[in-house]
Amino acid sequence: MRRGRAGAGAGAAGGRQKSAVERDLSTALSSLRAGQGLQRHLVDRLGSCRDEMLNMEQSPENNAAALAVLGWAAREATRVAQTQQEPQQRGGPRSGASEEELSRLLQLVSSALTPMAWLTDAKSSPELGQAVARTQLPQALASLLLALFPPGFRCCSGSDGASHSSRGSSSSGSGGSGGSSSGSAGVGSGGLRTRLDLLMCVASVTSGMWSAGAHRVPELVACLQETHLLERVAAALLQAQGAECGQQQQQQQQQQRSGGAGARPSTGSHRSGGNGSSCYVAWLRSAKEAKRLWLTSQDMTKQVVTVTAPAIPPRIWVMPGNVQAIAGDLPQCREALSAPAVQLWLGRTLVAETNRCLAEADEGEEEGEEEAAQAAGGSAADSSGVAAVLTRDVQQQQRWFGLPESLRPGGLPLPRERRNTADLLMDVVESIGVVWGFTVSGPRLPRLGQQPPQIFFERHPAGEAMRKVIGGVGTPAEAAAVAAAEAQLPPLHPPSYTAVQVYEMTHAALTAALDHAPAEAVCLHAPSLLARLVMELPPRQAAARLPGLWRTLSHVLPRLACGGTGDREATFGMMCQGPFWEPGAICRSECTRLYSYYLCMLLQLKLQLPSAGSGALADSGAGPAADAATAVGGPGPGPDFSLRCALGGGLLPAIEALLRRLCRTAAQATAGPSEAAGFMDAAQQASYTVHILLRCSGVWPAMLAHGPPQQAASLVRTMGKALAAVGDTCAALQQRPQLLGAATKMVRSAGGYEMGQGDFFSALAALLEQASVMLDQGMVLHGLRGLDAAVAAAVADQYRQARNMPVNDSSPLDPFTLDIDWVAAVGGCPSADTAAARQQRALAGWALRQWMPELLRQAESDGPAAVNRVYAVSHAQDMAIRALWPVMREHLLASGRTAAASATASCPADAAANAAGWRHFLLNGLDALGWTERLLAKTANAPPTADDMHEWSWWMLLGLSLLALSEVPGGLEVCDAAASAGGCKAAAGSSSSSSSTVAATPGQLHAGGAAGVGSTSRRQERRQQQQRMLQHLRQMSRHMEGGWAAATIGSVELSLQAVWEQAEAVGLHPSDSAAAGGGAALAAAPAATAVNPPPPAYKVPERLLTGLAAGSSGIVTLWGGVPLVPGAEQMAALLGEAGLVLCGNPACSSLEGDSEAGLMAAGAAAGQQRGGRGEAAGGGGRIKTCSRCRAVRYCCGACQLQHWTTGGHKEACAGAAGGSGGAGGGSKAGR
Repeated sequence: MRRGRAGAGAGAAGGRQKSAVERDLSTALSSLRAGQGLQRHLVDRLGSCRDEMLNMEQSPENNAAALAVLGWAAREATRVAQTQQEPQQRGGPRSGASEEELSRLLQLVSSALTPMAWLTDAKSSPELGQAVARTQLPQALASLLLALFPPGFRCCSGSDGASHSSRGSSSSGSGGSGGSSSGSAGVGSGGLRTRLDLLMCVASVTSGMWSAGAHRVPELVACLQETHLLERVAAALLQAQGAECGQQQQQQQQQQRSGGAGARPSTGSHRSGGNGSSCYVAWLRSAKEAKRLWLTSQDMTKQVVTVTAPAIPPRIWVMPGNVQAIAGDLPQCREALSAPAVQLWLGRTLVAETNRCLAEADEGEEEGEEEAAQAAGGSAADSSGVAAVLTRDVQQQQRWFGLPESLRPGGLPLPRERRNTADLLMDVVESIGVVWGFTVSGPRLPRLGQQPPQIFFERHPAGEAMRKVIGGVGTPAEAAAVAAAEAQLPPLHPPSYTAVQVYEMTHAALTAALDHAPAEAVCLHAPSLLARLVMELPPRQAAARLPGLWRTLSHVLPRLACGGTGDREATFGMMCQGPFWEPGAICRSECTRLYSYYLCMLLQLKLQLPSAGSGALADSGAGPAADAATAVGGPGPGPDFSLRCALGGGLLPAIEALLRRLCRTAAQATAGPSEAAGFMDAAQQASYTVHILLRCSGVWPAMLAHGPPQQAASLVRTMGKALAAVGDTCAALQQRPQLLGAATKMVRSAGGYEMGQGDFFSALAALLEQASVMLDQGMVLHGLRGLDAAVAAAVADQYRQARNMPVNDSSPLDPFTLDIDWVAAVGGCPSADTAAARQQRALAGWALRQWMPELLRQAESDGPAAVNRVYAVSHAQDMAIRALWPVMREHLLASGRTAAASATASCPADAAANAAGWRHFLLNGLDALGWTERLLAKTANAPPTADDMHEWSWWMLLGLSLLALSEVPGGLEVCDAAASAGGCKAAAGSSSSSSSTVAATPGQLHAGGAAGVGSTSRRQERRQQQQRMLQHLRQMSRHMEGGWAAATIGSVELSLQAVWEQAEAVGLHPSDSAAAGGGAALAAAPAATAVNPPPPAYKVPERLLTGLAAGSSGIVTLWGGVPLVPGAEQMAALLGEAGLVLCGNPACSSLEGDSEAGLMAAGAAAGQQRGGRGEAAGGGGRIKTCSRCRAVRYCCGACQLQHWTTGGHKEACAGAAGGSGGAGGGSKAGR
């Protein structure tokens, strides 16, 4: 002994003395190299040193010794197990010595498997993987499992002889154990427990071998594939689960004898899992290793899939860049997971746990029905109860998917970290969804309304052709290339299940889990699998499943803001995302991005079904032919079938709930770096949701037209609040650079981005543009009615070629050109005289009023580093063109290029009045003149860059347009007076002229003479503002190439000087007349006399009109007219029709609850904090009513207080008007 220790110490590196287990392993290795086996005492010592083996140092010498001992023990145990079966097959007695020897060897195998946890360690090396393959360890373990769990495996048959009396009924009770039971040996309950414990160890080592570490070398992958070790593990689990138990069969026989022929065998409790009171169930209930059954199985299959492989099904849609290193192993991985035993184990586990969850949920309902039947009494109640039981039995039989009765109660123990069986089911369906997402594809390529984004099929050899064929624009040559690529695909599904069967089992399990799992439970890969599979199914099969699928997907969406259930891992220096997201070490926004794209494409799914009557589904895609029909007066297209299912399934409330949950993280964003990083990732996820689901899909205009009005209006309001919350919180983080820097580092380390504010800003601007373009197209097509069909079709085709969506086409998120024809075909351009068109106009106006003020505010306050200010300028410019419609139309009609159109273009009756309304909204409602002047001051004083030149051209055109717009009659003063007189339409008379020279009549001057004296200071302020704007524009023009900018500025300045010189000469401005009384004063004014001075006239410069016409569609101005301005009356009518009640505080930014519609239906949750500008934390959790006027209601006390103190209700309150002073009214607010 002393010499051994000395030798060990001398051989240890650096003088380290070996431990006892290391010395034993070294001795064992020497014996094996000498061709000798291990002595019994060495087997016993090593078999009892499991903990020591786990903690010993990893070194090449120790690894080699452990692998050698493990291989020898596995082969010896296989030999003994096979020898043990031979006497049973010959009908002879069993060997007791072999049973004891087998137990000792299995204990040694279990101990020697412990150090194999090194395979999953970050320090694993290629040499270790090569050593595992060289020692043929996978072959030894596969042979051992086959010997321990042979076909027809039984337990509890050696001591009581139960197997002899039960062989006749084994086929009905084994439940798929496979093979005949006549030739297999039975083991006792202790032997079964030992074998199952060892099986868990082998499963863990199998997981480590397949893990994508440095040891995963091609030699090891080939060895694992050849030995089918993963399939052997799954087959052993199936054999153990379906094994005949002699004790259980005796109990069933006794029950049948005592209960008569009608008694059915008990299947055990669904809560415990397993097959009644069998030895396997006893192991599940009591064994320590059994608690890891699901975790080990889950980890084993996921390691084969790898982390990102759910995005890589047999028909590869997306190939992530981080799997290129192991892309060559993917076929072998897919083949291993497609093995029949693996698929059968996954399918049986999923179905069993699904029905276990449903059985628990049904218990309460059954008890209630029984109590009701007993209370009712009588034969009628008895017959109805029997019928209900029979109906329930039929439904339960239909949901088993052919699962043997012995396996129906479930087979997994409830892990400690799972709250109930539904929570476990959510985890099961998610994990199995990962495997099926890797191994299953549908039989065909989908057909979508437009081409998929560039990220799909990016690395495919025929990727460009694939996208075109899927989008319906592929040529015959491209279709042939795609067909050839499809012919080269690997098997699209395992041999055990088809794509439809996988879909049905996954959907049933996911639906049950969503109905009963905790609210925090999350599922991502299973719904992604369902969304992809239904697109790859034949049209009729897909159409039958879309309604139920969209209901399920809508229930999944809000949960993506949660962290998941289970134990939270310690993540120091990382943002807290929750147990579900933390294992992947990837931020939640990037994890959910692909799921959003699948939903985006599912919204565009085109079902090409033959039309067989009004009830049949037809191909809902409508291209240019349908638009031409609309142009000559045909009905506008309705929403596609998938979009109808989505709207009916609750997609809009689901998106709203997700946005509100994500943006509520703003309340804690400044608490620390982890919280700030969590908010930044939530903002990015919110921007992805809006950008992908609503913008890229092209269905936003159709949702406005055909969606439930309350849901659409509520979503629009929430999106506006979310934009404000994100902007305010990002601005607050900018004031704390250290906190922002630490949070940004966390987000980037998790593969995320910190551009949530800018991306959300861009997404909302893009949605406004989509709605605006569809409204213009609807007005153009409506204006072409009554014309010759050929002329109308020609004009419509000219409009299609001229229309564009610059904001959508230049979005920084995944550059993607939106197909405008698809936006119209999916239902985004209904006929102008339909209810859908009226709803679309109202909701588009509601979105403009909710979003545009915040877009302008963030563009001014946060600057180009945070948001793209050009998008806000683009929308302001479009509104300015609408406000200048009279002079723009006159200019187009007078120009030579549109002279031919003047004979057919008719003037819409309400266009002039609507143009005046847009002037009021732009100049008064948005203060666009002041906003532009402030931004021009910042822009002109900053040194220009190369990128500024493009942006400055937008600023230049907008500034000049607003300068012109502020001087035409119907500008600032007229809009003010008209608003006080009852609306902007009262001022339409002063702007109804269609000439570019707009003059005030002598009567207007006479009537407004008295008012001109009182508005001198206002005129002077505006004159100074205009001069400052001109100065900024001149300064910017010096850096711009070409002479258009300087020349246009000069012409506008001359025109302004001319009108102001005339006004100073007579002491009056042309729009001052409205200040004396608006439209009523104009009506009562006396006729002009000879002594009246000539009216000052403002002529919009032709150069400016030419520039505006070049950047807009003249066809919209000529044939479309001007849409109705989103006025207060129209919005009130919209909210009334939709049944949406808003908080009485216009500045309310509460995001409590899952919808804006529910905010006033039930108060916000007490004690929760809210994020956003100008609000306090808390809220009281109760709806408040003003105690004075009793007319205004609030979502919380904070909103009531804010509206009273700073929102203007103190002055406007009808109850406070008769009170004794404002202070008293303020003190009673909220009581």
